[in-house]
Amino acid sequence: MRDAQERHSLHTACADGQTHLRQQEIPGPGVTLIHSTGLTPEAWKAMGDTGTTVALAPTSDAQIGLETAIPAVDEALSVGIRPGQSIDVEVALAGDMFTQMRTLHAIQRMRAVNAAYGTGQRPSRITTHDVLDFATLQGARTNGVGRVTGSLTPGKKADLLAVRAEDLNNMPLNDPIGTVVLGCDARNISAVLINGEPRKWNGDVLDVDLTALRDEVHASREYVLNATAA
Repeated sequence: MRDAQERHSLHTACADGQTHLRQQEIPGPGVTLIHSTGLTPEAWKAMGDTGTTVALAPTSDAQIGLETAIPAVDEALSVGIRPGQSIDVEVALAGDMFTQMRTLHAIQRMRAVNAAYGTGQRPSRITTHDVLDFATLQGARTNGVGRVTGSLTPGKKADLLAVRAEDLNNMPLNDPIGTVVLGCDARNISAVLINGEPRKWNGDVLDVDLTALRDEVHASREYVLNATAA
C-alpha cells in the first residue's frame, strides 16, 4: 500500500466515470474512490479485484443526493471491500464521525430489511462493530495510514478519543461499541489525544484561542459572501 502522500483520492459517482478509470488502469490499492454511488456490478468487481479502497460519505450521499443517494456499503462488502467513512462537506453536513456511523448503520439496515420483507429471507444487516471498524481502522487504511493509526495497537500512534459512558444520554453502559455508535455524540468526548499529546482534556480544547478562531471563521464567511455577491 502506498503512503498517504502517494495516494490518490477521486470522487466518482457514476458508471461512466468508473469505466474511464478502468481504461486508464487507475484503480488499485493506491487509489481511494469517494462516494462510489451508482456504479455497475462490473465496476465493483474490478475495484474488488484490484484492491481499490473506498471511502463512503453517508450523510452526503443521502442528503445531497449523489446518483442513487444510497451509501454503497452493500456493494463494497459484496466484492470484499471494507470501506472507510468520510464526511465530505462540513459546511452542509454534521462534522462528527458519530453522525456518519449512525447514518450508515440505519440506512444499510433499512435497505436490508426492505429487501427481505415478504420473502421469508433473513436480512443481511451490518452491525455496530462494522461501522465502528469502518470509521476507525478502515478509515485509516483507506487514507493510507493504517500502519500508524486507526487502532489501539502497540507500535502505532496513540490517536484516541475518550468518551464519558455515564453521561445522561449514555448510561447505563451495557455494550461499549453499541454505546459509541448508537448513543454518543461530540458532547460526550472528554479527551482527545493525537500521537499521545492531549489536544482536548476534561472537555476543554487545549492550545486554541477560541475567541480568535471564531473571529477568523466569521471574517472568512463574510469574505466569501462578499466575493460571490460582487
